[in-house]
Formats: sequence, C-alpha cells, structure tokens
Amino acid sequence: MTDHTKLEMHREKARVTDKVMIAEMLRRCHVAVVALQDEPYPYAIPMNYGFEWEDQLVFYFHMAVEGHRIQLIRKNPKVMLSIYEWLDRQGYQQYRKETHDYRSVNVFGEAEIITAENEDEFIKGMSVLQTCNFRKPIRKITEKMRKRLFVLKVTADIVTAKAQYPISSIEEVAIPENIRNSPDGGEFEMNPKIKGPNQ
Repeated sequence: MTDHTKLEMHREKARVTDKVMIAEMLRRCHVAVVALQDEPYPYAIPMNYGFEWEDQLVFYFHMAVEGHRIQLIRKNPKVMLSIYEWLDRQGYQQYRKETHDYRSVNVFGEAEIITAENEDEFIKGMSVLQTCNFRKPIRKITEKMRKRLFVLKVTADIVTAKAQYPISSIEEVAIPENIRNSPDGGEFEMNPKIKGPNQ
C-alpha cells in the first residue's frame, strides 16, 4: 500500500507547502476532478466545489441523491481530488524559460454524504459551495433540494501542491498572462489564460 505522505515529487523545489498559498490556488479554481475507487478502473468526474480551511481543509460539493457516485462512496469513502490551473505559452514569450505554466493541488481524503435530514450541516455545505462560487449562501432547504440533492463533504488527510517553477509568495500564485510582440515589433499584446470548466 502506498504511503502518500512519503511520495517525492519530480522537481521537489516546485512543491508548495504554505497553507496561505495553497488556499489561494484553491480560490482561483472552481472545479475538482474527484476520483472514486471502482473496478476495474477508477471513476473520476469533474465537480464544482467550495472549501474552508481552518484546522482541516474541507471541501463541499452537491450531487444527485441517486447514481453510481453514491454507490461507490458508500462502498469506499476514500477519494482523491485533483485541482489545477494551466496556461499554454506556445507562440508567446516564455516566462522563466518555460513554454507553459500551471498550479496544481492534489488532495487525498475521506468523503461523507450529508443528507437534508442533517439540516445544519447541509445548509453549511451548500452555503460554502455557493459563496466560493460568487453566489449567495442558502438560508433554508427547499423541498426541491430535499428531494434531489445530497451534499458531499470531503475532509482532507493529505494535501500536496506544486507550481511549474518555485514560487515563494502569495503574489506569485496567479499565473502571469501571456505576452507577445505586436506585428510591428512594438508594444506587447496580452492573451487571456486558458481556464478549466466553469471559470
């Protein structure tokens, strides 16, 4: 069995360990690929998330009350989340001699299904999800929510993070935008980042 706390990264110098910087990476993204244990292949789905990080890093998702995900989580609640932001620099100026750029966070943890019967935790989870995605928190559970939704809570056991190159401050978490020379060789033109789904 793999001890994920002892895994080494390729280019260890690019590992990010500062909690504030990792939280900023998470704030800049909105979709996690959630990998569940299944046979013969893992089952992975992209899911919109919210999070809070006090003593422990906790993620909240919402999901339908029926489906394959529910069955797998009930069978084995151990999950992995992969969250990333990526930018291609092909055709633009290199930054730190790199032709692309990224920030990534991997989380290993345990999932818990929160039903509407657990009203306080359900409202908390939905509200964290809403506010992390620039929406208003919920005040009550509607009948539609009660019938159709579960909240999925994932409590992190292990958190790892990395950048394309070593970064040392929260200001460096944001990926610098692409720049290129204008056709006349004068001023620079900006190119927006390529973002993940729902960003």
